Amino acid sequence: MVQRWSQVSRQGTTAFFLALALVAASVYSVLWAADRNLFGFPYTPLQALLSPGSSNALAGLAEVTVGVLGVAITVVSIIVELAATRYTARITELFLRDRTNVVVLSFFVLTSLLVVWVNVTVGPDAPPRVLVVAELVLISVSVVLLLPYFAYVFDFLSPTRVVRRISENGVRAMDRAVRGGDLDAARASLTQAIEQLGDISHKAVQNQDKAIAIASVTALADLLTGALDRKARLPDGWFDARAWLRGDSDFVAFHRDVIDRLVPRRTWLTMKGLLQFQATFGETLLEMRDAGHLIVIQTRRLAVVAATMGDLEVVRLALRFVNTFSRAAINARDVRSAYNILNEYRLLAEGLIDTPAQHLVLEVADRMKYYGQLGFKVNLGFILETAAFDLCSLLEVLHARGAAEHDALLDVFLDVDREPEGDLEVQEQSLRGVRKAQIKLATYYIEQGEVELARRIHRDMSHESPIRLRGIRAELERTLEEEYWEISDRGANFDWLEPGRRARLAEFFGWFPRV
Repeated sequence: MVQRWSQVSRQGTTAFFLALALVAASVYSVLWAADRNLFGFPYTPLQALLSPGSSNALAGLAEVTVGVLGVAITVVSIIVELAATRYTARITELFLRDRTNVVVLSFFVLTSLLVVWVNVTVGPDAPPRVLVVAELVLISVSVVLLLPYFAYVFDFLSPTRVVRRISENGVRAMDRAVRGGDLDAARASLTQAIEQLGDISHKAVQNQDKAIAIASVTALADLLTGALDRKARLPDGWFDARAWLRGDSDFVAFHRDVIDRLVPRRTWLTMKGLLQFQATFGETLLEMRDAGHLIVIQTRRLAVVAATMGDLEVVRLALRFVNTFSRAAINARDVRSAYNILNEYRLLAEGLIDTPAQHLVLEVADRMKYYGQLGFKVNLGFILETAAFDLCSLLEVLHARGAAEHDALLDVFLDVDREPEGDLEVQEQSLRGVRKAQIKLATYYIEQGEVELARRIHRDMSHESPIRLRGIRAELERTLEEEYWEISDRGANFDWLEPGRRARLAEFFGWFPRV
Protein backbone atom coordinates (compact mmCIF):
# COMPACT_ATOMS: atom_id res chain seq x y z
CA MET A 1 0.00 0.00 0.00
CA VAL A 2 2.82 2.38 0.89
CA GLN A 3 4.53 1.62 -2.39
CA ARG A 4 1.29 2.36 -4.28
CA TRP A 5 0.89 5.72 -2.57
CA SER A 6 4.53 6.52 -3.29
CA GLN A 7 4.01 5.79 -6.97
CA VAL A 8 0.95 8.05 -7.01
CA SER A 9 2.96 10.79 -5.30
CA ARG A 10 5.75 10.56 -7.82
CA GLN A 11 3.26 10.92 -10.69
CA GLY A 12 1.91 14.10 -9.16
CA THR A 13 0.17 14.70 -5.87
CA THR A 14 -1.60 17.70 -7.38
CA ALA A 15 -3.29 15.60 -10.09
CA PHE A 16 -4.38 13.07 -7.50
CA PHE A 17 -5.78 15.82 -5.31
CA LEU A 18 -7.77 17.32 -8.20
CA ALA A 19 -9.07 13.90 -9.18
CA LEU A 20 -10.40 13.26 -5.67
CA ALA A 21 -12.06 16.68 -5.60
CA LEU A 22 -13.66 16.06 -9.00
CA VAL A 23 -15.00 12.65 -7.98
CA ALA A 24 -16.47 14.05 -4.77
CA ALA A 25 -18.09 16.96 -6.61
CA SER A 26 -19.51 14.63 -9.27
CA VAL A 27 -21.03 12.24 -6.74
CA TYR A 28 -22.56 15.13 -4.79
CA SER A 29 -24.00 16.67 -7.97
CA VAL A 30 -25.61 13.40 -9.05
CA LEU A 31 -27.20 12.85 -5.64
CA TRP A 32 -28.44 16.45 -5.37
CA ALA A 33 -29.96 16.23 -8.87
CA ALA A 34 -31.73 13.02 -7.89
CA ASP A 35 -33.25 14.69 -4.81
CA ARG A 36 -34.38 17.71 -6.85
CA ASN A 37 -35.87 15.74 -9.74
CA LEU A 38 -37.44 12.86 -7.83
CA PHE A 39 -38.63 14.57 -4.65
CA GLY A 40 -38.73 18.25 -5.61
CA PHE A 41 -36.06 19.50 -3.20
CA PRO A 42 -36.57 23.32 -3.41
CA TYR A 43 -33.12 24.69 -2.56
CA THR A 44 -29.79 24.91 -4.28
CA PRO A 45 -26.83 23.73 -2.13
CA LEU A 46 -25.77 27.29 -1.43
CA GLN A 47 -29.30 28.39 -0.50
CA ALA A 48 -29.61 25.52 1.94
CA LEU A 49 -26.23 26.30 3.50
CA LEU A 50 -27.05 29.99 3.98
CA SER A 51 -30.54 29.47 5.35
CA PRO A 52 -31.27 30.51 8.98
CA GLY A 53 -31.66 26.87 10.01
CA SER A 54 -28.12 25.85 9.00
CA SER A 55 -26.50 26.84 12.29
CA ASN A 56 -26.49 23.28 13.63
CA ALA A 57 -24.83 21.98 10.47
CA LEU A 58 -22.19 24.67 10.65
CA ALA A 59 -21.46 23.78 14.27
CA GLY A 60 -20.70 20.20 13.25
CA LEU A 61 -18.17 21.36 10.68
CA ALA A 62 -15.81 22.49 13.43
CA GLU A 63 -15.71 18.95 14.82
CA VAL A 64 -15.02 17.55 11.35
CA THR A 65 -12.19 19.97 10.74
CA VAL A 66 -10.51 19.40 14.08
CA GLY A 67 -10.92 15.67 13.50
CA VAL A 68 -9.14 15.95 10.15
CA LEU A 69 -6.32 17.88 11.80
CA GLY A 70 -6.07 15.27 14.55
CA VAL A 71 -5.94 12.40 12.07
CA ALA A 72 -3.27 14.15 10.02
CA ILE A 73 -1.07 14.95 13.00
CA THR A 74 -1.49 11.49 14.53
CA VAL A 75 -0.67 9.55 11.36
CA VAL A 76 2.23 11.80 10.40
CA SER A 77 3.70 11.70 13.91
CA ILE A 78 3.61 7.91 13.99
CA ILE A 79 5.17 7.57 10.54
CA VAL A 80 7.93 10.09 11.27
CA GLU A 81 8.70 8.48 14.63
CA LEU A 82 8.96 5.02 13.08
CA ALA A 83 11.24 6.34 10.34
CA ALA A 84 13.39 8.19 12.88
CA THR A 85 13.74 5.04 14.97
CA ARG A 86 14.67 2.93 11.98
CA TYR A 87 17.03 5.31 10.17
CA THR A 88 18.14 8.36 12.11
CA ALA A 89 16.60 10.68 14.70
CA ARG A 90 17.46 13.59 12.41
CA ILE A 91 14.69 12.62 10.01
CA THR A 92 12.38 14.65 12.26
CA GLU A 93 14.48 17.72 11.57
CA LEU A 94 14.38 17.08 7.83
CA PHE A 95 10.63 16.63 7.97
CA LEU A 96 9.99 19.87 9.83
CA ARG A 97 12.24 21.83 7.46
CA ASP A 98 10.49 20.58 4.33
CA ARG A 99 8.39 23.34 2.76
CA THR A 100 5.51 21.09 1.67
CA ASN A 101 5.10 19.61 5.14
CA VAL A 102 5.11 23.05 6.74
CA VAL A 103 2.60 24.45 4.23
CA VAL A 104 0.13 21.54 4.46
CA LEU A 105 0.16 21.25 8.23
CA SER A 106 -0.14 25.01 8.55
CA PHE A 107 -3.12 24.88 6.17
CA PHE A 108 -4.83 22.28 8.40
CA VAL A 109 -4.26 24.40 11.50
CA LEU A 110 -5.42 27.58 9.77
CA THR A 111 -8.59 25.89 8.54
CA SER A 112 -9.41 24.64 12.04
CA LEU A 113 -9.00 28.10 13.52
CA LEU A 114 -11.12 29.77 10.83
CA VAL A 115 -13.92 27.23 11.21
CA VAL A 116 -14.08 27.80 14.96
CA TRP A 117 -14.10 31.57 14.51
CA VAL A 118 -16.78 31.42 11.78
CA ASN A 119 -19.05 29.35 14.02
CA VAL A 120 -18.68 31.94 16.75
CA THR A 121 -19.65 34.61 14.22
CA VAL A 122 -22.89 32.89 13.10
CA GLY A 123 -25.93 34.91 14.23
CA PRO A 124 -29.53 33.82 15.06
CA ASP A 125 -31.06 34.94 11.75
CA ALA A 126 -28.73 34.04 8.86
CA PRO A 127 -25.05 33.09 8.71
CA PRO A 128 -22.46 35.41 7.12
CA ARG A 129 -22.35 34.32 3.50
CA VAL A 130 -18.69 34.98 2.56
CA LEU A 131 -17.36 33.40 5.75
CA VAL A 132 -19.56 30.32 5.40
CA VAL A 133 -18.59 29.75 1.75
CA ALA A 134 -14.90 30.18 2.59
CA GLU A 135 -15.30 27.78 5.51
CA LEU A 136 -16.92 25.17 3.29
CA VAL A 137 -14.17 25.48 0.68
CA LEU A 138 -11.39 25.19 3.26
CA ILE A 139 -12.96 22.16 4.92
CA SER A 140 -13.47 20.44 1.57
CA VAL A 141 -9.89 21.09 0.54
CA SER A 142 -8.60 19.79 3.89
CA VAL A 143 -10.52 16.53 3.64
CA VAL A 144 -9.61 15.91 -0.01
CA LEU A 145 -5.98 16.83 0.67
CA LEU A 146 -5.59 14.26 3.43
CA LEU A 147 -4.86 11.18 1.32
CA PRO A 148 -2.56 12.92 -1.20
CA TYR A 149 -0.65 14.39 1.72
CA PHE A 150 -0.21 10.96 3.29
CA ALA A 151 1.10 9.76 -0.07
CA TYR A 152 3.60 12.61 -0.06
CA VAL A 153 4.71 11.79 3.50
CA PHE A 154 5.23 8.12 2.66
CA ASP A 155 7.26 9.13 -0.36
CA PHE A 156 9.18 11.78 1.59
CA LEU A 157 10.24 9.21 4.19
CA SER A 158 11.28 6.49 1.74
CA PRO A 159 14.93 5.67 2.55
CA THR A 160 16.37 6.39 -0.88
CA ARG A 161 14.67 9.79 -1.04
CA VAL A 162 15.83 10.69 2.46
CA VAL A 163 19.39 9.77 1.53
CA ARG A 164 19.21 11.73 -1.72
CA ARG A 165 17.71 14.77 0.02
CA ILE A 166 20.47 14.78 2.65
CA SER A 167 23.13 14.44 -0.03
CA GLU A 168 21.66 17.33 -2.00
CA ASN A 169 21.69 19.48 1.14
CA GLY A 170 25.39 18.75 1.56
CA VAL A 171 26.15 19.63 -2.06
CA ARG A 172 24.28 22.90 -1.76
CA ALA A 173 26.25 23.76 1.38
CA MET A 174 29.55 23.21 -0.45
CA ASP A 175 28.39 25.31 -3.38
CA ARG A 176 27.50 28.15 -1.01
CA ALA A 177 31.01 28.03 0.41
CA VAL A 178 32.50 28.04 -3.10
CA ARG A 179 30.45 31.14 -3.95
CA GLY A 180 31.83 32.93 -0.90
CA GLY A 181 28.85 32.54 1.42
CA ASP A 182 28.90 32.24 5.20
CA LEU A 183 31.56 29.58 5.82
CA ASP A 184 30.36 28.67 9.29
CA ALA A 185 26.79 28.15 8.09
CA ALA A 186 27.96 26.13 5.08
CA ARG A 187 30.27 24.06 7.27
CA ALA A 188 27.45 23.37 9.72
CA SER A 189 25.09 22.24 6.94
CA LEU A 190 27.70 20.04 5.31
CA THR A 191 28.86 18.35 8.52
CA GLN A 192 25.25 17.79 9.44
CA ALA A 193 24.64 16.05 6.10
CA ILE A 194 27.72 13.87 6.62
CA GLU A 195 26.61 12.91 10.12
CA GLN A 196 23.08 12.15 8.94
CA LEU A 197 24.34 9.83 6.20
CA GLY A 198 26.66 8.19 8.70
CA ASP A 199 23.79 7.67 11.15
CA ILE A 200 21.60 6.13 8.46
CA SER A 201 24.30 3.71 7.30
CA HIS A 202 25.15 2.77 10.90
CA LYS A 203 21.52 2.15 11.85
CA ALA A 204 20.84 0.29 8.60
CA VAL A 205 23.66 -2.15 9.31
CA GLN A 206 22.34 -2.72 12.82
CA ASN A 207 18.87 -3.39 11.39
CA GLN A 208 20.24 -5.59 8.57
CA ASP A 209 18.83 -3.23 5.91
CA LYS A 210 21.41 -3.90 3.23
CA ALA A 211 19.84 -1.74 0.52
CA ILE A 212 19.65 1.30 2.79
CA ALA A 213 23.19 0.75 4.04
CA ILE A 214 24.53 0.57 0.49
CA ALA A 215 22.59 3.66 -0.59
CA SER A 216 23.80 5.77 2.32
CA VAL A 217 27.43 4.64 2.00
CA THR A 218 27.37 5.42 -1.72
CA ALA A 219 25.79 8.83 -1.12
CA LEU A 220 28.43 9.72 1.47
CA ALA A 221 31.20 8.62 -0.88
CA ASP A 222 29.73 10.76 -3.66
CA LEU A 223 29.61 13.71 -1.27
CA LEU A 224 33.29 13.29 -0.39
CA THR A 225 34.23 12.96 -4.06
CA GLY A 226 32.26 16.10 -4.85
CA ALA A 227 34.17 17.89 -2.11
CA LEU A 228 37.43 16.93 -3.82
CA ASP A 229 36.16 18.41 -7.10
CA ARG A 230 35.37 21.72 -5.37
CA LYS A 231 38.43 21.79 -3.13
CA ALA A 232 40.55 24.06 -5.34
CA ARG A 233 37.75 26.65 -5.49
CA LEU A 234 37.14 26.86 -1.75
CA PRO A 235 38.58 29.82 0.20
CA ASP A 236 41.48 29.27 2.60
CA GLY A 237 39.25 29.97 5.58
CA TRP A 238 37.23 26.87 4.80
CA PHE A 239 40.15 24.59 5.69
CA ASP A 240 40.94 26.17 9.06
CA ALA A 241 38.19 24.50 11.06
CA ARG A 242 40.12 23.95 14.29
CA ALA A 243 37.72 25.87 16.52
CA TRP A 244 34.78 24.10 14.93
CA LEU A 245 36.25 20.59 15.11
CA ARG A 246 37.26 20.74 18.78
CA GLY A 247 33.57 20.75 19.63
CA ASP A 248 32.56 18.25 16.94
CA SER A 249 31.33 14.86 18.17
CA ASP A 250 33.68 12.97 15.83
CA PHE A 251 36.80 14.91 16.84
CA VAL A 252 36.17 15.62 20.51
CA ALA A 253 38.43 12.74 21.64
CA PHE A 254 41.27 13.54 19.21
CA HIS A 255 44.47 15.12 20.46
CA ARG A 256 44.90 18.79 19.69
CA ASP A 257 47.91 18.04 17.44
CA VAL A 258 45.83 15.74 15.24
CA ILE A 259 43.30 18.50 14.61
CA ASP A 260 46.01 21.11 14.04
CA ARG A 261 47.63 18.95 11.35
CA LEU A 262 44.38 18.88 9.39
CA VAL A 263 44.71 22.59 8.56
CA PRO A 264 47.85 22.53 6.37
CA ARG A 265 46.77 19.20 4.92
CA ARG A 266 43.29 20.53 4.10
CA THR A 267 41.70 17.22 4.96
CA TRP A 268 39.26 17.88 7.81
CA LEU A 269 36.21 17.21 5.62
CA THR A 270 37.58 13.94 4.24
CA MET A 271 38.53 12.92 7.77
CA LYS A 272 34.99 13.67 8.95
CA GLY A 273 33.44 11.52 6.23
CA LEU A 274 35.86 8.61 6.64
CA LEU A 275 35.22 8.57 10.38
CA GLN A 276 31.58 7.82 9.55
CA PHE A 277 32.81 4.96 7.38
CA GLN A 278 34.95 3.66 10.22
CA ALA A 279 32.07 3.65 12.70
CA THR A 280 29.83 1.77 10.28
CA PHE A 281 32.56 -0.65 9.22
CA GLY A 282 32.93 -1.88 12.79
CA GLU A 283 29.27 -2.90 12.76
CA THR A 284 29.60 -4.84 9.51
CA LEU A 285 32.28 -7.25 10.73
CA LEU A 286 30.99 -10.83 10.92
CA GLU A 287 27.52 -9.47 10.12
CA MET A 288 26.96 -7.48 6.90
CA ARG A 289 30.27 -7.97 5.11
CA ASP A 290 28.96 -6.72 1.76
CA ALA A 291 28.33 -3.28 3.24
CA GLY A 292 31.75 -3.35 4.88
CA HIS A 293 33.38 -4.27 1.59
CA LEU A 294 31.57 -1.39 -0.10
CA ILE A 295 32.97 1.00 2.51
CA VAL A 296 36.49 -0.13 1.67
CA ILE A 297 35.76 0.08 -2.06
CA GLN A 298 34.53 3.65 -1.74
CA THR A 299 37.54 4.59 0.38
CA ARG A 300 39.84 3.13 -2.25
CA ARG A 301 38.02 4.98 -5.04
CA LEU A 302 38.31 8.22 -3.12
CA ALA A 303 42.06 7.68 -2.82
CA VAL A 304 42.42 7.03 -6.55
CA VAL A 305 40.42 10.15 -7.44
CA ALA A 306 42.59 12.18 -5.07
CA ALA A 307 45.71 10.67 -6.63
CA THR A 308 44.68 11.71 -10.13
CA MET A 309 44.15 15.24 -8.78
CA GLY A 310 47.54 15.24 -7.08
CA ASP A 311 46.02 15.52 -3.59
CA LEU A 312 48.55 13.31 -1.82
CA GLU A 313 47.32 14.16 1.66
CA VAL A 314 43.89 12.70 0.93
CA VAL A 315 45.53 9.62 -0.58
CA ARG A 316 47.57 9.08 2.56
CA LEU A 317 44.55 9.66 4.79
CA ALA A 318 42.43 7.18 2.84
CA LEU A 319 45.23 4.62 3.04
CA ARG A 320 45.39 5.06 6.81
CA PHE A 321 41.70 4.29 7.03
CA VAL A 322 42.09 1.18 4.87
CA ASN A 323 44.85 0.12 7.27
CA THR A 324 42.46 0.72 10.16
CA PHE A 325 39.82 -1.43 8.48
CA SER A 326 42.39 -4.21 8.08
CA ARG A 327 43.32 -4.09 11.73
CA ALA A 328 39.67 -4.18 12.79
CA ALA A 329 38.92 -7.18 10.55
CA ILE A 330 41.87 -9.16 11.89
CA ASN A 331 41.08 -8.28 15.50
CA ALA A 332 37.52 -9.50 14.92
CA ARG A 333 38.95 -12.63 13.24
CA ASP A 334 36.79 -11.87 10.21
CA VAL A 335 38.78 -13.65 7.51
CA ARG A 336 36.41 -12.82 4.67
CA SER A 337 36.51 -9.09 5.38
CA ALA A 338 40.31 -9.16 5.55
CA TYR A 339 40.33 -11.12 2.27
CA ASN A 340 38.18 -8.43 0.64
CA ILE A 341 40.34 -5.60 1.97
CA LEU A 342 43.51 -7.14 0.53
CA ASN A 343 41.89 -7.11 -2.90
CA GLU A 344 41.16 -3.39 -2.45
CA TYR A 345 44.79 -2.78 -1.45
CA ARG A 346 45.86 -4.33 -4.74
CA LEU A 347 43.37 -2.28 -6.76
CA LEU A 348 44.46 0.85 -4.92
CA ALA A 349 48.10 0.22 -5.77
CA GLU A 350 47.20 -0.38 -9.42
CA GLY A 351 45.14 2.82 -9.44
CA LEU A 352 48.12 4.85 -8.18
CA ILE A 353 50.30 3.87 -11.15
CA ASP A 354 50.88 6.75 -13.54
CA THR A 355 49.59 9.31 -11.00
CA PRO A 356 51.51 11.81 -8.85
CA ALA A 357 51.05 9.31 -6.00
CA GLN A 358 52.82 6.41 -7.76
CA HIS A 359 55.60 6.42 -5.17
CA LEU A 360 53.01 5.24 -2.61
CA VAL A 361 52.62 1.90 -4.39
CA LEU A 362 55.42 0.43 -2.31
CA GLU A 363 53.81 1.68 0.89
CA VAL A 364 50.53 0.02 -0.07
CA ALA A 365 52.35 -3.24 -0.85
CA ASP A 366 54.21 -3.07 2.45
CA ARG A 367 50.89 -2.76 4.30
CA MET A 368 49.60 -5.79 2.42
CA LYS A 369 52.56 -7.76 3.63
CA TYR A 370 52.27 -6.41 7.18
CA TYR A 371 48.60 -7.29 7.63
CA GLY A 372 49.10 -10.63 5.93
CA GLN A 373 51.78 -11.48 8.46
CA LEU A 374 49.65 -10.09 11.27
CA GLY A 375 46.88 -12.48 10.29
CA PHE A 376 49.41 -15.28 10.22
CA LYS A 377 50.46 -14.48 13.80
CA VAL A 378 46.92 -14.95 15.08
CA ASN A 379 46.56 -18.24 13.17
CA LEU A 380 44.56 -16.77 10.29
CA GLY A 381 46.97 -18.13 7.74
CA PHE A 382 44.66 -17.66 4.77
CA ILE A 383 45.13 -13.90 5.10
CA LEU A 384 48.86 -14.26 4.47
CA GLU A 385 48.18 -16.55 1.53
CA THR A 386 45.73 -14.02 0.09
CA ALA A 387 48.25 -11.19 0.53
CA ALA A 388 50.82 -13.23 -1.40
CA PHE A 389 48.52 -13.86 -4.36
CA ASP A 390 47.45 -10.20 -4.48
CA LEU A 391 51.08 -9.09 -4.42
CA CYS A 392 51.77 -11.53 -7.23
CA SER A 393 48.99 -9.96 -9.33
CA LEU A 394 50.26 -6.47 -8.51
CA LEU A 395 53.79 -7.37 -9.58
CA GLU A 396 52.53 -8.63 -12.91
CA VAL A 397 50.72 -5.34 -13.52
CA LEU A 398 53.75 -3.28 -12.51
CA HIS A 399 56.01 -5.30 -14.81
CA ALA A 400 53.57 -5.05 -17.73
CA ARG A 401 53.36 -1.27 -17.31
CA GLY A 402 57.09 -0.82 -16.81
CA ALA A 403 56.73 0.78 -13.37
CA ALA A 404 59.96 1.71 -11.61
CA GLU A 405 58.68 0.26 -8.33
CA HIS A 406 58.66 -3.29 -9.67
CA ASP A 407 62.08 -4.45 -8.47
CA ALA A 408 61.65 -3.03 -4.97
CA LEU A 409 58.22 -4.64 -4.72
CA LEU A 410 59.68 -8.00 -5.73
CA ASP A 411 61.91 -7.81 -2.67
CA VAL A 412 58.85 -7.17 -0.52
CA PHE A 413 57.07 -10.11 -2.13
CA LEU A 414 59.91 -12.52 -1.50
CA ASP A 415 59.94 -11.45 2.15
CA VAL A 416 56.26 -12.24 2.76
CA ASP A 417 56.95 -15.71 4.19
CA ARG A 418 59.57 -14.56 6.72
CA GLU A 419 57.40 -15.40 9.72
CA PRO A 420 58.48 -18.57 11.56
CA GLU A 421 56.12 -18.35 14.58
CA GLY A 422 52.58 -19.68 14.66
CA ASP A 423 50.51 -22.84 14.70
CA LEU A 424 52.48 -25.44 12.74
CA GLU A 425 49.53 -26.77 10.76
CA VAL A 426 48.30 -23.30 9.83
CA GLN A 427 51.86 -22.25 9.10
CA GLU A 428 52.46 -25.09 6.69
CA GLN A 429 49.26 -24.56 4.72
CA SER A 430 49.59 -20.79 4.45
CA LEU A 431 53.29 -20.88 3.56
CA ARG A 432 52.52 -23.40 0.84
CA GLY A 433 50.07 -20.82 -0.49
CA VAL A 434 52.77 -18.15 -0.42
CA ARG A 435 55.14 -20.40 -2.35
CA LYS A 436 52.44 -21.11 -4.91
CA ALA A 437 52.00 -17.39 -5.47
CA GLN A 438 55.75 -16.96 -5.91
CA ILE A 439 55.89 -19.85 -8.35
CA LYS A 440 52.97 -18.39 -10.33
CA LEU A 441 54.93 -15.16 -10.63
CA ALA A 442 58.00 -17.09 -11.77
CA THR A 443 56.00 -18.68 -14.60
CA TYR A 444 54.90 -15.19 -15.64
CA TYR A 445 58.51 -13.99 -15.77
CA ILE A 446 59.59 -17.03 -17.79
CA GLU A 447 56.79 -16.51 -20.26
CA GLN A 448 57.81 -12.84 -20.60
CA GLY A 449 61.45 -13.80 -21.18
CA GLU A 450 62.56 -12.41 -17.79
CA VAL A 451 64.47 -15.50 -16.76
CA GLU A 452 66.71 -13.66 -14.29
CA LEU A 453 63.69 -12.45 -12.35
CA ALA A 454 62.40 -16.01 -12.19
CA ARG A 455 65.87 -17.09 -11.03
CA ARG A 456 65.58 -14.64 -8.11
CA ILE A 457 62.46 -16.48 -6.98
CA HIS A 458 64.24 -19.81 -7.48
CA ARG A 459 67.15 -18.72 -5.29
CA ASP A 460 64.74 -17.58 -2.58
CA MET A 461 63.19 -21.05 -2.57
CA SER A 462 66.43 -23.04 -2.86
CA HIS A 463 66.26 -24.24 0.75
CA GLU A 464 62.78 -25.75 0.37
CA SER A 465 62.28 -29.47 0.84
CA PRO A 466 62.05 -31.42 -2.46
CA ILE A 467 59.04 -33.28 -1.09
CA ARG A 468 57.24 -30.02 -0.38
CA LEU A 469 58.12 -28.62 -3.81
CA ARG A 470 56.88 -31.76 -5.55
CA GLY A 471 53.58 -31.48 -3.68
CA ILE A 472 53.18 -27.82 -4.67
CA ARG A 473 53.94 -28.63 -8.30
CA ALA A 474 51.37 -31.42 -8.36
CA GLU A 475 48.71 -29.14 -6.90
CA LEU A 476 49.36 -26.42 -9.47
CA GLU A 477 49.40 -28.84 -12.40
CA ARG A 478 46.12 -30.52 -11.54
CA THR A 479 44.18 -27.27 -10.99
CA LEU A 480 42.38 -26.81 -14.31
CA GLU A 481 39.38 -24.70 -13.26
CA GLU A 482 39.83 -20.93 -13.39
CA GLU A 483 36.83 -20.25 -11.18
CA TYR A 484 36.78 -21.32 -7.55
CA TRP A 485 34.32 -24.14 -6.86
CA GLU A 486 32.42 -22.06 -4.28
CA ILE A 487 30.75 -18.66 -4.62
CA SER A 488 33.10 -15.86 -3.59
CA ASP A 489 33.49 -12.14 -4.17
CA ARG A 490 36.38 -12.61 -6.56
CA GLY A 491 35.43 -15.97 -8.03
CA ALA A 492 39.10 -16.69 -8.66
CA ASN A 493 40.93 -19.93 -7.99
CA PHE A 494 44.33 -18.97 -6.57
CA ASP A 495 45.98 -22.18 -7.77
CA TRP A 496 44.90 -21.84 -11.39
CA LEU A 497 47.43 -21.03 -14.11
CA GLU A 498 46.82 -20.23 -17.74
CA PRO A 499 47.83 -23.16 -19.97
CA GLY A 500 50.87 -21.32 -21.31
CA ARG A 501 52.13 -20.54 -17.84
CA ARG A 502 51.29 -24.01 -16.56
CA ALA A 503 53.61 -25.38 -19.23
CA ARG A 504 56.43 -23.28 -17.72
CA LEU A 505 56.25 -25.16 -14.44
CA ALA A 506 58.49 -27.90 -15.80
CA GLU A 507 61.21 -25.37 -16.66
CA PHE A 508 61.03 -23.66 -13.28
CA PHE A 509 61.04 -26.86 -11.20
CA GLY A 510 63.81 -28.23 -13.42
CA TRP A 511 66.16 -25.77 -11.71
CA PHE A 512 65.76 -27.67 -8.44
CA PRO A 513 67.65 -30.95 -7.88
CA ARG A 514 65.53 -34.00 -7.09
CA VAL A 515 62.20 -32.29 -7.90
